[in-house]
Amino acid sequence: MALQKPSLLETISGSLPVISTATVLATYVGTPLAALLPVLSQSIASERHKKRVEKALEEIELVLSQQEDKLKELSDSQYKLVNEVIFTILATTEQEKIEFLKATIRNALNQDQVSTSTVTQISRVLRDITVDELLFLMKHSHLSRIIFSGKPMNDQELLVDVHSKEGAIVSGLISLGLMVPGAATFDDVGRYQFSDLVRSVVEIISS
Repeated sequence: MALQKPSLLETISGSLPVISTATVLATYVGTPLAALLPVLSQSIASERHKKRVEKALEEIELVLSQQEDKLKELSDSQYKLVNEVIFTILATTEQEKIEFLKATIRNALNQDQVSTSTVTQISRVLRDITVDELLFLMKHSHLSRIIFSGKPMNDQELLVDVHSKEGAIVSGLISLGLMVPGAATFDDVGRYQFSDLVRSVVEIISS
């Protein structure tokens, strides 16, 4: 008699090893990249990290299994984003960032208008961005300027000490291309604004 496949409840309960969860997830996503999940899962050395990843994969599996109709209609860009985020989760050790990434997968199922080029940029950002940088974006991305020197002209500008923790965060966002210099005028020296990509990043990570 053939062995029955594990039920979804068994998978979600955590009674299965990571390799089984990853294999089931790979069948949902249906891509050669996702098929590597079992191999990658076995390579995780830290037990705590392994448990975080296992739990995240189980939750993602549940989300995807509940959205099978949307999975059938995934655009190429959605398909790419889901895969890229799954692999980012496997390399992420911070639980808070994993939560942002899980929200990204949920939201990606409804982002059928995002372009492939934008997805490529978002995926690169999500791979390298820190939790503190994500939180800074969510808190301050409505502002018009972040400034390192001078006096804020209005309540839409935030003065940041370049040598502070926030200064390091802003520097990180600049290196990721999420903040760009203001206009090339004397008044805008030391002033940075959020790039057009920030709105897409904030939308896709928001729960």
